[in-house]
Amino acid sequence: MEKVIDIEERIPSMRKKRRKKTNRKFIFILLTFVMVLLVLLYFQSQASKIDVVKMNGAVLHDKEFYLQQAQIIPGDSLWGFNTTEAAERLQDVEGVQQASITRKWFRDVDITIQEWTPIAWIDQKGQYALILENGDLFVPDSEPVVDIPIVNGFEEDDTRKLLASQLLELDDSVYQLVSEIQEPEDADSDQIILYMDDGFEVHASLGTLAEKLSYYAEIVDQLEGSEKGVIDVEVGTYFTPYSKLYGNQEDTAKEDATREDGTQEEGDTSESEDE
Repeated sequence: MEKVIDIEERIPSMRKKRRKKTNRKFIFILLTFVMVLLVLLYFQSQASKIDVVKMNGAVLHDKEFYLQQAQIIPGDSLWGFNTTEAAERLQDVEGVQQASITRKWFRDVDITIQEWTPIAWIDQKGQYALILENGDLFVPDSEPVVDIPIVNGFEEDDTRKLLASQLLELDDSVYQLVSEIQEPEDADSDQIILYMDDGFEVHASLGTLAEKLSYYAEIVDQLEGSEKGVIDVEVGTYFTPYSKLYGNQEDTAKEDATREDGTQEEGDTSESEDE
């Protein structure tokens, strides 16, 4: 015989289940409301505003310029911009190779700029521009603090790009010694002249510059104690002292002074005779 359950006996348990279900719905709605309220309060408060923007790698342009291009301004909403789109805008800036933007902590933004490295200054009819590592020219708004050689000539794009690639291959210790680079006036020649900070003058072929100057330290060590002069590494390695190329400057100066004195004395003698 089947057991008959009185509905009145089940009412308390049904009420209890219904109450729990209602309480869960109420708690869910309450938590949702609180979360929405907190989010609204967060976006309205200073806690959601950009506080600090850290800029890494900026040399060619200043920080303010990059912030304007990225459309990121301290005090604006931390979530009011798309990091990928802002980074793409920075990559369109002249001289920029890559850029990345990340949000840090609660209110900070970290921007990393990878620029094409400037490797030399070039004189263009009195206006100086930078030769970047990819061979492009860049005219900065203000002079960046970079200790790099000065280049004269190299107006052709291909020649300038070849020079850039050769300078990039130089050992840093040798590159730091290069003060000035001169392109020959003869367009058919690939000889270049480098004036070094240690007093030597280097004559080299542009296409083999990095290869030949890889031995520069050893060459200079062998010349220790000698007078300064020209190191020719175009074909083989040859050294010629300045005195042999240009004569003894001190003797030349003395001869010039003697000639000046002799001329003056002759002038005085003529004046005495006139008297």
